[in-house]
Amino acid sequence: MLKKSFAWIFILIGLHISTFAQEVVFTAQVSSQRVGTKDQLQVTYTLSNARDAGNFQPPSFSGFSIEGGPYQSNNTSINVVNGQTRQTSAVSLTYVLRPLRAGSVTIPPAKVDVGGKTISSNSLKLDVVNGAIAGGRPQQRAADPFDDDPFAAMRMMQQRMMQQQQQYRQQQNQARQQQSAELQSMDEKNISKNIFIRVDVDKTNPHVGEQITASYKLYTRLPMTVNLTQLPSLNGFWSQDFQIPNPPKAREEVVNGQRYQVFLLKRSALFPQQDGALELDAAKAEGVVRVLQQVKGRNPYADDPMFGSFFMDDPFFNDDAFVGYNYKDVPVKLSSPPVKINVRPLPAKDQPASFTGAVGDFSIQASLDKKTLSTDDVATLTFTVSGSGNLKLISNPKVAFAGELGVSDPLVTDTITGRNPAITGSKIFTYTISPQMPGDFTIPPIPFAYYDAGSGQYKTVQTQPFKLQVTKGKNYNPAIARDQAIPGDIHDITKGELQPDTVQRPLAGRAGYWALYLLPILAFTGLLIWKRRQDAYAGNTALFRNKKANKIAWKRLATARKLLPQQEHKAFYEEVSKAIWLYLSDKLAIPLSNLSKDNVASELEHKQVPASQIEQVSHLILECEMALYSPSGGQKQRQHTLNEASTVIGALEQVLKTKNNTTLQHAG
Repeated sequence: MLKKSFAWIFILIGLHISTFAQEVVFTAQVSSQRVGTKDQLQVTYTLSNARDAGNFQPPSFSGFSIEGGPYQSNNTSINVVNGQTRQTSAVSLTYVLRPLRAGSVTIPPAKVDVGGKTISSNSLKLDVVNGAIAGGRPQQRAADPFDDDPFAAMRMMQQRMMQQQQQYRQQQNQARQQQSAELQSMDEKNISKNIFIRVDVDKTNPHVGEQITASYKLYTRLPMTVNLTQLPSLNGFWSQDFQIPNPPKAREEVVNGQRYQVFLLKRSALFPQQDGALELDAAKAEGVVRVLQQVKGRNPYADDPMFGSFFMDDPFFNDDAFVGYNYKDVPVKLSSPPVKINVRPLPAKDQPASFTGAVGDFSIQASLDKKTLSTDDVATLTFTVSGSGNLKLISNPKVAFAGELGVSDPLVTDTITGRNPAITGSKIFTYTISPQMPGDFTIPPIPFAYYDAGSGQYKTVQTQPFKLQVTKGKNYNPAIARDQAIPGDIHDITKGELQPDTVQRPLAGRAGYWALYLLPILAFTGLLIWKRRQDAYAGNTALFRNKKANKIAWKRLATARKLLPQQEHKAFYEEVSKAIWLYLSDKLAIPLSNLSKDNVASELEHKQVPASQIEQVSHLILECEMALYSPSGGQKQRQHTLNEASTVIGALEQVLKTKNNTTLQHAG
């Protein structure tokens, strides 16, 4: 059910390391297209991406004298384009030539055998003029057969070329080593360093009721497919989730010098409901990650009859230069580390009498829809608390209504209007006023106190008083009004003699006479039984909560049923979740601070509840958690959840009823 209702799949990072079959290229290049008969030029033949190359055949160089060479050089390059790595290798041979005559000269192509086929380079066309070409650039000194050392210039040129080649090889080796180290860090041994879940909180030492923002994030440097398997239960906190993109969008973060793709899995505003050490439990995920696996390839130049003898001592052509990488898919299980939260109690000093648990920043407003009404009418007083903070944990305000106004308990509604960065909204208390007697009444100012965590102080605000004038209605009856205001009636004693027709039979012969004796006895017996039961409840709060648990749970399920056709997905699952959790808390006498799936399962086993029913309870709790986190599924799914909750609570009530009745009898 979990994977069906909540399976976020991330296929996110395109890190593709592969070796491609690349085209063999054989080219010829000249240092200058125009030279003089006293100048020297360089002709370079480069063979790229060749395997099994041999039998190099240079051209005849007719019209030129070979002043030096061939000089060998090689290079390699590793390029990453669009997430794909390409490795290119090349070997070059360079000749130093001097033209023998002026004119237009063509150097024919060179040839080489590659993979059993002969390929040719391009030809080179040169414009040779007499003398040396002027232009300010230093001229290369031609070899003089009468000099003491005719090859000195060639040796100097060769030395410079070798130095440049050595520097280039060192740079290439460093880049290759860096690249190799980077790729090796993504192998199977380093999975835990390359993908993990972490929890970030903005506070670790809040007060009771103060908002904490917790962000559960997935960090990865590897391609992966991951499903969330368990969300944090957040025991001891009231929570409100922030809206996040679905599916999550990646952003980059640098952690310990490494760049990661980061995905926000869940962000919640948490409000601790008790002081002490609390812990944010883990979010868990399972899936598959793709790591790199090192594979060595064959050195294409090792057995080459021409190039092999030239480059056997070149460090570029060792075995490590021909290492490749393949993919390997590895299963993983991820779990975020627990986070300790030290919750401080609210200050007892200077705590106002009107304080009802509000922590945050609030304002209040009150309105009375009627200032004048009759005893037949009904007025409505609305008291609204607005702002940011633990709105849903605020209790009813303390209002001193006159008893004659017949005020009922308030209807409470709350609305969340904002979730970034703080939870904002309003909580509305609606009082219905049904006056029983006429008169002029005053509803005194309604005080409201809250703790401002930013300033560390309690603040109190209050409304203006309301004047209410009540007149007699058409249905006003003073006797009935007095009966409702004063318990019991007091009648005058009837004076005068009894009429003869009132004494027809002796009282002892009348059934009513004996009933007058029996009724007080029966009433006293019933009252005694009721009193003992109430004393048992008063002495044992757990028994009282146990008795009311089923009734409260069904009321919440009834509320959820009303939300079913209204498409109120989150509110629906909140009511179902509260129904099952609070039922289990009251029925099993587990405090909310210790309420968890493990504790519930353990207590149900202790009460000998069948394993199948325990599994149903766990499945229902998990389904509600997933639905609250991932708003998916339509009305049919919600109807199924509601039916399942009704079945689970009804079945538990039947199993636990016998044991609970036994407990009540012992308490009585």
